Amino acid sequence: MDSDKIGNALKQYYKIFGFENEGPPDNLNVNSLLPSTNFLNDIERIESICCNQEAIRKHSECKDLLDSVANALTDAKFMEELNQSILSSSEPEREHLSNGMFWHYLANTLDPKASQSLGIDIPMPKSLSKISQHILRLHGSLIFRLYITLVYMKEGPLIKMLKTTAINKQPIAQKANKLLRCDYIRHLRNALAHSTFEPTICGIYFKDEDKFEVIASPAFLASLSTWIMLLNYQCSIVLDLKSENNNKHQ
Repeated sequence: MDSDKIGNALKQYYKIFGFENEGPPDNLNVNSLLPSTNFLNDIERIESICCNQEAIRKHSECKDLLDSVANALTDAKFMEELNQSILSSSEPEREHLSNGMFWHYLANTLDPKASQSLGIDIPMPKSLSKISQHILRLHGSLIFRLYITLVYMKEGPLIKMLKTTAINKQPIAQKANKLLRCDYIRHLRNALAHSTFEPTICGIYFKDEDKFEVIASPAFLASLSTWIMLLNYQCSIVLDLKSENNNKHQ
C-alpha cells in the first residue's frame, strides 16, 4: 500500500512540470502533513497529466521559448530593436500598456509573499485553514496576473510592435513573437477567456475544450506572466521616449 500517494504524485509532477526546488523534497512524507484531507481527484488528475505526452511536449516548448526570451532581456538590446523599427504610437496604445502594467502590479501584491513583505492584510474567511488561505491568495494572484498578461494585453501594442520588429528580422523580437504565439500560451489564453480552469494542490488546471489540458505550476505561471509583462514594460519605455521626442520636435 502506498503510504504517501499524494506525495509521490506531486514529486512526479514537479519533476516534469516544475521549476528547480519547487515542490516537496524527496524525503518528505506529504501525506503525514495532510492526514484529514482527501486529494483523490487531484491525484488522479496529476497522474493523468504526467502521462499526457502532448501536455509535456507543449509545456517543454513554451519553457524553452520563455528561457530564451528571458536570457535575451538581460540588457537593452530588445529596446534597441524596438526603437529602430517603431516610428510612432497613439495615446490609447500607451495608455493600454500603462493600465496593464499597473493592474498586473496590483494583482502581484495579492501573492502571499508580496503582501506579507508590503504589510498588506487581505481579509479572508475565518472558516478557512491557513493552508487554504495561502493557496487561495496564491492562485488568485496568479489568475489575475495571467488574465491581464495573456488576455487583456493580447491585442495591445506589444503584438503590433513585435510583428513590425520581427518582420525586420530582429532576433529578440522574433523569439518573443514565437513565445506569445506558441500553442501552450494559446491554450492557456483560451481557458482563461472561457473560465475553464480550477485550482489543484500543485498548481492551476487549464482545459481548452477537448483540445488540450495541463496543470501549470505556480512558479512557472509566475515566471511566464513576469517575463511577458517585462516585454510590455520595455515596449512602454520605448513608446514614451518616442512620444516625448516627437512632442519636442512639433
